[in-house]
Amino acid sequence: MKIFIYSPQMEISQIISDHLEVKENLCFVFQNFSDLTCEVMNQKKQPDLLVLDYLSFNHDIFNIFEFFSKKNIFLPVIFYNDPCLTRSTRTEHWLAQFEALLCKTIKKDFTKYEPLLVYLEELIESDEFRPYITLMQPAKDLPPSYIKDKFTLQYLKENSDDCIYSFKERTGIPQNIFYLLKLMQENKDTSLSIKDIQDLYKENGKQITETSIKVLLSKLRKYIRDDHDCNFLIYHEKDRYRFIRYKI
Repeated sequence: MKIFIYSPQMEISQIISDHLEVKENLCFVFQNFSDLTCEVMNQKKQPDLLVLDYLSFNHDIFNIFEFFSKKNIFLPVIFYNDPCLTRSTRTEHWLAQFEALLCKTIKKDFTKYEPLLVYLEELIESDEFRPYITLMQPAKDLPPSYIKDKFTLQYLKENSDDCIYSFKERTGIPQNIFYLLKLMQENKDTSLSIKDIQDLYKENGKQITETSIKVLLSKLRKYIRDDHDCNFLIYHEKDRYRFIRYKI
């Protein structure tokens, strides 16, 4: 297939292009959206598919299907990172859009697109690629401890997990100590024994002795004590440790 691709994230466009070309498609990556629309209008033979970033334009003021239809151009278009899916999968959503927006004006068998769309869906939703694509990150579940009758943005700000990163910038703690701090913060609702912490390292594919954990904890707690702007601590009681955030 002949495919035009555009995203404000140029690197994302190129990665999509590289993968689709492996499947023997002919892909063209555009550096800006206006170049893509101009090229579509000037083509004697239209591309088979446009693959666009949902953030290519403001959908409240511009409708790409209406824009092209006024020029008697009818093209399958997908937004690879569409945040408003109408079906259980992206492929089904894209095909449903083709049916709804194009079948009234052109007669075309869209089932031939399905293998390509399934491949594209697997690519952009892969654990390796997804974190780098805008609009693809689901919102975090709100922790029960944050839910109040009337919670405020200030309350959420005070309970933000960003504090350990500003702490790292202020103190310059080594990466191995920061890793332990991040691990403690991620499990802040639990009091952890040394063995518990060791098991968490193992779950992340890391090996560490109990003696090394004790040494790192000692150093981490010293960094915390020496930082006068720190608003958290590693609480220690009965051979268990816990990350606790507090106001300053």
